[in-house]
Amino acid sequence: MMKRVKTGVLGIILGLVLLTSLAASGQSATITFWAMPNAPDETHIPWIEQKAAEFQAKTGVKVNLEIVGWDVAWQRISTAIVTGEGVDVFQVGTTWNPQFAATGGLEEIDINEFGGKDAYIKANLESTTYKGKYYGVPWFAETRALFYNVDMFKKAGVQPPKTHDELYQVAEKLVATFGEGSAIALAGTNAWDLLHNWSIILWANGGSLLTKDNKMAMFNNEAGVKAMQWYVDLVRRGYASKACAEYNQPQADAAFINGNVAMCYMGPFNIAGIEQQNPGLNYSVVEPPAGPKGKASFSGGSNLVVLKASRNKKAAKEWIKFLLQYENMVEYTKNLTHMLPAQVEVFADPYYDSGVWKTFKTTLEYSTAYPPLAVWGDIETIVQDEFKNVLAEYVNGTYNDKTVEKHLNAAADRVNEALKKEK
Repeated sequence: MMKRVKTGVLGIILGLVLLTSLAASGQSATITFWAMPNAPDETHIPWIEQKAAEFQAKTGVKVNLEIVGWDVAWQRISTAIVTGEGVDVFQVGTTWNPQFAATGGLEEIDINEFGGKDAYIKANLESTTYKGKYYGVPWFAETRALFYNVDMFKKAGVQPPKTHDELYQVAEKLVATFGEGSAIALAGTNAWDLLHNWSIILWANGGSLLTKDNKMAMFNNEAGVKAMQWYVDLVRRGYASKACAEYNQPQADAAFINGNVAMCYMGPFNIAGIEQQNPGLNYSVVEPPAGPKGKASFSGGSNLVVLKASRNKKAAKEWIKFLLQYENMVEYTKNLTHMLPAQVEVFADPYYDSGVWKTFKTTLEYSTAYPPLAVWGDIETIVQDEFKNVLAEYVNGTYNDKTVEKHLNAAADRVNEALKKEK
C-alpha cells in the first residue's frame, strides 16, 4: 500500500514539474495521441477520454485522441514523420518500432526515465531498440497459444496436444468424429500476419529466421523446410479445410469462434471476440504444442513513441508515464483490450496468474521477438510472399516435395539482398 501512495505523490509532483516546465519553455499544453482500435470503440474511446480528463486535471495538459485503423496506420505515421506534423505521441506495433526509428523520425528515449530496462518484458523492450538505442516504451504485449473447443475434444475422446506429433494424432480423431477440415483453422494466402503463425512452428523445429548476426537468411535450412511442410500438411491431410489455404487470420479466427473447428492458434485479443460473438463457446487455451526442439511462440504487442518533430515532447512523455501507471495498465489490459501488460510489475498482478491468462503469461516468458531491423518490413513481406506461393501451388494442384524448398530458397535470396541495405 505504501508503494501505491508513493506512486500517487510522485505523479502529483511530476505534474507540477511538467506544468512549470511547459510554461518556461513556451510549449503548448495540448498533445495529439494516436491509438489503434485495441478494443471496441464503445468501451475503448470513453476509457481513454476519461483518462485524458484525469491527466488534464492533474497536469493541465489536454490530450486530443484519435483512433487510427491498422489498415491506414503505416501511411499516417509515415506522413507524420515526413511532415513533422499531426501527432505528438502514438502507438506502433512492436515489429514497426525499429523501422520507424531508422527513419530518424522518432524521439530517442531515456529508458531510465520510464523505470529502467528491468521494468519491462525483455522481448518487448528489445522491440523498442534500434542500433542499441531506445525509441519507444513498451505498452502491452501479446503472444500466440492454442485455443481448443472443450466440447469437441470431449466428444472425440482426446486431450489437448503437447507436441506437434500429438496435434496430428488429435486431429485424426477429431476429423474421424466431425468430418474433414474440422480439426483446426489456419491462416493462408490472404493473411498479412502469416509469418507470425509459421515462425512459431519454425522456432519449435530449432530453426531461425536469420543468422545470429542478422546478416543472412537462415529459414531455408532443413528445419525451415520441415516447419513449412508441417504447416501445409495440416491442410493436405484434411485436418484443416482446403479453404484455409486462402484464409486471412480473421477468417481462421471466426471458424473457431463460431464453433466450426476444434483448434486455432490465436492471441489473448481473440477472447474479446469470443465474448462478443459467441459467449457460450466452451473453450480453453494451452501453450503452443512443442516441436522437435522444444516450445516456442511469437512475441508481439505495441509500444508508445514520440514524434521527434513534436513541439510538446515533455507533455507527450508524461502522458506515456500516466498510461503506464500500475492501475491504468491493469484496467486497460484486463477490462478493455485483453492484451498482456509489458511491464514486469503489472504482470505480477494476481489476475494474470489465473485462468487462461496464466497460459499466456507462461507462453510469453519464452516467446521470441523479431530482430529490430530497419528492413524488417521488407523481410516479412518477402517471406510471406513466398509462403503464399507455396500455398498457391497447393491450391492449383502443382505442389510437390520440392515446392517448399524452392520457395524458401527464393525468399532467402531476396532477404539477403534486403539485408545488404541495412544501415
